[in-house]
Order: sequence, then structure tokens, then C-alpha cells
Amino acid sequence: MPSIGESLAGRYRLDAVIGSGGFATVFRARDLRLRRDVAVKVLLANHVTDPVVAARFEQEARVLAAISHPNVVAIHDVAPGDPGVGDEPFLVMDLCEGGSLADRLAASGNGALQPDEIISILEDITAGLAALHAVGIVHRDLKPSNILLSDGRARIADLGIAVAGPSELTAVGTTIGTLVYLAPEQRAGEPASPASDVHALGVVAFLGLTGTLPRPAGSVTEVVAASNLPVRLVSAVQPGLGSAFDTVIASALSVDPARRPTAADLGTMLASALERWRARPGPVAPVWGAPASAAGDDATTVVDVALPRYDESTAEGAASPQREGRLVAVAGALLAALFLGLVGYLLLGFGGSGGRASPPGAGGSMGPSASARVSPTAGPTPSTTPSTAPTPSPTPSPVPTATVDSYGNARAASDEMGAAIAAARGPGGLNGHEPKDLADHLAGFDRALDKRDAKAARDEAVALAAQVAKLIGEGAVDAQVGARLGTAADLLVEAANALPD
Repeated sequence: MPSIGESLAGRYRLDAVIGSGGFATVFRARDLRLRRDVAVKVLLANHVTDPVVAARFEQEARVLAAISHPNVVAIHDVAPGDPGVGDEPFLVMDLCEGGSLADRLAASGNGALQPDEIISILEDITAGLAALHAVGIVHRDLKPSNILLSDGRARIADLGIAVAGPSELTAVGTTIGTLVYLAPEQRAGEPASPASDVHALGVVAFLGLTGTLPRPAGSVTEVVAASNLPVRLVSAVQPGLGSAFDTVIASALSVDPARRPTAADLGTMLASALERWRARPGPVAPVWGAPASAAGDDATTVVDVALPRYDESTAEGAASPQREGRLVAVAGALLAALFLGLVGYLLLGFGGSGGRASPPGAGGSMGPSASARVSPTAGPTPSTTPSTAPTPSPTPSPVPTATVDSYGNARAASDEMGAAIAAARGPGGLNGHEPKDLADHLAGFDRALDKRDAKAARDEAVALAAQVAKLIGEGAVDAQVGARLGTAADLLVEAANALPD
């Protein structure tokens, strides 16, 4: 093994050890020719004569050379080494000054990061994964220590066991990678696929948000036994986060690889979930150390789904005219509220001491909007006889605040949920008692609306949304069906939370 201060190939001066594993050591080095700092990965001497390990080392160089992407570590040079004279093979790569995600999680003090930070990292990695998958490369060992940070960017590293198509370096029926991040199909000895990488990133996401793993991992036996169990919801483990990330991460961790989103879709879904988390009412900081729900997988939580909007133009069970009318009315009311707020500012703000005085007789009325009308503001009554006293400018009458019909909004959300349940029946979707269970919760929601019982409506919406999240996490529905159900459940919960008590 080369020592600190030594120069490899007469060009790369080794300055410090920055990482070490079972097969290689990574050095911080100086490229004396180009005068830049780089990372040099040197194969350990005891593995140089191992043909499988040596082949994997060469494979990493080929994989890195085959992809050029800002979220994948770039390779600059490679040397095959010469075992006869004691020269080990080495790779020269980008130096990532920020260390690994594993380092960052360990330094956080609780094993997790704030959503803004971890989701930004995950978005970068989904972009890098999508690029790898686009050229047929599967990483097979994605984990926090293989995610490197530098210059505000996250990059995928350590592609030594990555494969492009079937691997000749792994025996049939065996697994390779880090056990707790392996997808259930990998643990069963099936070939890895892009969906396996998505599952691994789902585990990283769950860990990064909560500080814990999504499934029990106390021992090898426990990990294997839990492979096909539904995962816990993020909000059940970390209630302080709310439910914005529940469904998207549950879908990435689905037992069935066909139910998982692609890497690119996962990035989009995570970004949407982050925006919903930022917009949620009340405190947005997670309460670290909050106890996990004792209810486990059956925990009832508010599911704030962040999935792509379903395209109803091609869907079975498309929106009815009645429901579309309600949605349009709600949208119109929101626009009217914004418009009337602006009018109120213009009328009231200009008449104050800080603005210009309103001209005499400034009044009139605005026409009706979808759900609100501005009351006419009376101007001065014209005098039939001239007056020697000046007529004071009238004081504008207060403009009433436009209000949104929250119960009408809730009924529109209920119609959308009903349409989503109807469209989810059949192949790839709901079967048996599943649609009836959802429909029963929705019927309870509608009854609560009829009674103007906001609390009961919220309880039914939460229970329905939790059931949807569980179905998605168990892989009971395909991606398209899950997307529509999840989005509709999200709208239902949002509408229920907006109901006045």
C-alpha cells in the first residue's frame, strides 16, 4: 500500500487518507501536472491477485467512464497496476470536499437531517440514478456512504458492483450489496434492476428524514424476515414531520418492484412533497426524538400525498360535470378573494394618511364574482343649491372580505375521491374488500359534512388517507392507480383540515 507523501505514476501525490473499506483505500491527492486536488482510490494489496475483486475494480472504472453527469462522480485517470513489482491498481476521481451523506447524518446528532437539506440531496441522486439507468447501469449498492457531497451538490460514487445487464461476477442466486438497503427481490436472490436502486434510495430517504430504518434491522435474521412486511409511515416514526412524505416514500419502498416509481419520477415526487411540507400550517420543524406510534403499520396518520397529478382526460371514471362545476366554483372563489383583497387595498389604503386622498365622489360598485360581491361605496349626494362650505371627501365604506365555501370545497374533494376509487377497481388496482373499505370511509366523510361535523369529517379523511398509504406501501395497486388515489386522498385531507370547527 502506498504511503502519504508518495507519488503514484509520478503524478499524483498522496496527501491524506479520506476513506477506507474492505477492498480499497481512498486518498486525497494532488495532481501535480494539472495542479488540482483529486481523490485516488487504490486497491488493497491483498486483493490485487484476486481475479474477481480486480475485475470489479476495473468494472468501476469502465462504468464511471461510460457516464458523464453532474450527480455521478467523474473519473479522470486509471492505472492497471503491476502485481509483479508491487504496484496496486488505482482510479483517479473527483474529490468531494463535503464527505459522504453517512458522515453528514452522523454529525447531525440524531441521524437525520431537516427536510430541506435531505430532499435536496435526494433530488440530486435521483437525477444521477436516472442517468445511470438510461444507459442500462444498475448501481446495486446505493447507501449513505456512497453518496458524496461537494460544492452544494450530491454525487453517486462507488460503482464497483454496478452492472450493465447480467453480471458474470455474481453467482446466480446470490446477493451482493449492503443488506438493509437491498430490495426484497435482491434478498431473494433475484437480479437487481433500476427498481432495486429506487428501493435503496427509499431506505436512504426514510433514514435521512427519521434517523431510523423503515423495517426492523436488529439482526440478519430480523432483516430477512422483515423483507416482505409493509413499511412504517414516516409520520408514524417522526410525527413532527407531518405526513407530506408518507406516500412517496412508501411507494419507493413497495415490496413489488413494479409498483415503485422510476428514479426520475421519485425525484419529482420528493420535490412536490417538500413543497407541501413547507406549506403545511403550524410548526414546520420536526420534533426530533418524538415517540413512534405504537400502532406500527396500522397507525392512523394524516397523509399529505405528494404525487404527480393524474391526467383525467385518459382515465376511466373521469370527472362528472357536477364535480367539475364544484371545482371550478372553488377555483373562482379563490381568485375572487385575491381580486377583492386588491380592491380593498386600493380603496382603503389610498384614503389613509399615507396615500393620496380619494377624489370627491369616488365610489361605484364592482360586478359580482363567482362567490363574492363588493358592496357599493356611496359617493356624496349632489346638492341642488350651491354651498359655500367645501364638500368633504367621502370615507369609503369597508369592503367585505370574500370567503371560500369550505364545505363546498370538501364536497368537491369527496367527489374526486369517489371518482378515484371507482377508477381504481379492476386489474392493477383495488379488489376484494379494499374499495369497499375506502368507500365506507368516504361515506362517513360525506355524512359528517351533512351534519357540519368538522372533527368527524377530519377523522374519516385521515383514516381513508392512511388506508390509501398502506395500500401503496404494500404494493396493492400499480403506480398510476396509486398516484390518483394518493392525490385524491391528499385533497380530501386538505379540504377536511380547512373546515371551520
